Amino acid sequence: MNNLIFLDFDGVLFNTAKEAYAVSMIAVNTFMDIDNVKFDSKYYHDFIKYRYLVGPAWNYKYILEILDSDGVLNFEHKYKTLIQNAKKEDYQKFENSFFEARRSLKEDNFSQWLQLNEPNDFLTLVKPFLVSNRDFFRIITTKDKATVTKLLDINNVLFCTKLIYDREDFEKYENKANIIKSILSLNNVEKAIFIDDSEQHLSGCRNIKNLELCQPNWGYVSKDDKGVQSKEVILEKVRKLLR
Repeated sequence: MNNLIFLDFDGVLFNTAKEAYAVSMIAVNTFMDIDNVKFDSKYYHDFIKYRYLVGPAWNYKYILEILDSDGVLNFEHKYKTLIQNAKKEDYQKFENSFFEARRSLKEDNFSQWLQLNEPNDFLTLVKPFLVSNRDFFRIITTKDKATVTKLLDINNVLFCTKLIYDREDFEKYENKANIIKSILSLNNVEKAIFIDDSEQHLSGCRNIKNLELCQPNWGYVSKDDKGVQSKEVILEKVRKLLR
């Protein structure tokens, strides 16, 4: 194997922001269920607006804290300060509640949960390659592996779980750059592509040799992000790498 393609999941293959909002709201409101989650409020739209700042799921705690306190003024600065000073003992309870809320929602209201996760157009375009050239792809995500495989299966993409690096790997290696370095070190890779909508995840990879970075113009992208690329441009890069 000479080439590899690293794919982000949330934002790139699926739009899962609505699901993340629902799960976050249920996680912090003990008696709330999915039917009580409102998707037509300013609070929800502000949550979606700042989704691009989020990495692992515990980050949502601080998105909600700012929205609950003093609104969106200087939001990004406040958020980054909270994240930099965050300690696991501060967000562990939220993180546990978040994944328990997601588990319960999937088990008790699966059809409603599924509707909150929408495949992006890019998934349809890249699906033939994911099916026929599966071993050339790695999915690197801060989501849990079980959710990733379930959503892919439902959309007729049977993807091997050993090719998915999820939130546990993220916690172990601390960032996506270290995950990619580890994978590259174990394979004789001539060239690789990393497709991720997060500038934060991409910036940590800029010094990795033979790795081309692609930030989509869809997904959770800040209006300040420069050099974003269309799905057609990125898909052509995938095609060339697989030839």
